[in-house]
Order: sequence, then C-alpha cells, then structure tokens
Amino acid sequence: MKLHFVLVAPARPENVGAAARAIKTMGFDAMRIVASQAHTEEAAGWVAHGAQDVLANAQAFATLPEALADMDLVIATTARQRGRYQHLLTPAQVREHIAEKTVENVAIVFGCEESGLSNEQLAQCDLISYLPLRVTYPSLNLGQAIMLYAWEMSPLLGVATPTAEDRVSSGQVRVLKNKTAELLGELGVSQDEKLYQWVQDRVPMLPQRDLNMLHLLCKDLARRLGLED
Repeated sequence: MKLHFVLVAPARPENVGAAARAIKTMGFDAMRIVASQAHTEEAAGWVAHGAQDVLANAQAFATLPEALADMDLVIATTARQRGRYQHLLTPAQVREHIAEKTVENVAIVFGCEESGLSNEQLAQCDLISYLPLRVTYPSLNLGQAIMLYAWEMSPLLGVATPTAEDRVSSGQVRVLKNKTAELLGELGVSQDEKLYQWVQDRVPMLPQRDLNMLHLLCKDLARRLGLED
C-alpha cells in the first residue's frame, strides 16, 4: 500500500517544507502538489531540514482530478463539518478503513491554508476526515495537520502491497461509486436526492467483504437493466 499526501494550492513554501519534513519523519515519501509551485521555492527547502528529497520528488498537477486519477481510495481532510457530509472520520478511523481494504494507492488530501477544501473538492473524495481539536482556535497549520495524520497512518507502513490477483479489486471503491451512481440514475434517482447522497457516502465506508458483495449485486442489477452484456 502506498500513501500519498496531496496538498491543494498551498500558498506558503515554508508550510510545504514543514509538510515534507513531517512526511519523511513518519516514514513516508510521496507528496503531490496541486495548482502551486511552492515546493520548488528556496524557503521550502530551508524548512524541510533533511527532507529535501521529498520536495524534489514531489509530483505537481494542475488540477485535483488529475492528481487523484490513479488513486484507489481518497480521504479529504477538513477542520469542520461541511455541506451534506455527516460521516466524519478521525485519523484513527481512517487508518482502520485503509487497513481492512484491498487498496494499492491511497491519497490524503489537504486544502490550502486559508480556506481548506471547497465542497466541490470534497465531492471528489471518498471519505471525509477531521482532527477533533479541544478548541477551535488557534487552528493547526498545514505542517502540523500533516504530521498528525502521518503519525496516525505510520502503522500502515507494514501493510503489504496487493498481489497481482488482489489488484483486480484494488480500485473497487471508486468503481462501485461510479456503478451505483449509474444504477441510481437508471432508476430515476437524481444526484440531489438523499438516497443518492447516502449511497455515495456509505459505499467507501463498507468493509471489504461487503464491497465484494455489493460488486456482485451491481453486476446482477446492471445485467437485469440491460446495462451489461
């Protein structure tokens, strides 16, 4: 399993340098930057303190969908309850969800320092997580938040990469979200209805065994509806 830390439009190179240091300190090495070149600025290297290789190897993307295109599971981070999302997971709960699923590439997404992730960006992710702080202010900065998530996820470093046989189902969460959306559309359920939103929110939270069962159910329903040969 490979964990990727995705930073969306970070404004301050010092924060990106601190994030790189936190990522490497906890044993990880994969950073992706969206809509920013802050990681290439000199100030980022000053703060990285021995993690300059994480900055040098960071992958840059113009948009969030491009950065997430090859991910099997995507977790968004937020400082507060946002929009329609009701199932907010702590970092520990996120780690548990990752550990029990067959996934090869996982992304944890962090928003820009000032405004975090937009509702549109949250909708591109599978699970929503937050840090349960004792007080709401002062809030954590980007580097601190990434350090806490990296520390919590560090036990996952011992999780083996899926075998060739397992990789068939490694992208199952994202496939099932798309398939259930297609089926609900065929049944006349619009994206604005609570049933549609509930299904899309709950699919990523299912344990692997239930994902496998849902996959078979979706195939049977699609066949009955004439959507598959």
